[in-house]
Amino acid sequence: MKNDKPISVQTPPLTVDEERAVKALWRGDATEYQQRLALKVIVNKLCRADDLLYVPGSFDETAFLQGRAFVGKRIMQVLNKPLEKLEDTANEDS
Repeated sequence: MKNDKPISVQTPPLTVDEERAVKALWRGDATEYQQRLALKVIVNKLCRADDLLYVPGSFDETAFLQGRAFVGKRIMQVLNKPLEKLEDTANEDS
């Protein structure tokens, strides 16, 4: 079966466990395993944060893929930041 979608919007198929994990994360009742699996799916499969994101001859598709990857990289920056480095912004005046 040929995939007629542009490469920039294609994603690898998700397993049933991966789909369940993402849905459970959204509902707020994911197990620890499902939480980790859901974030792994979001960062690696949906955002494609660690892929080589270049579409020869298409600046637009390359830029779109880079935007997706940026989201995944930003999520990983937040997850990898040590808790003691987090700032308490809840009490700041806007």
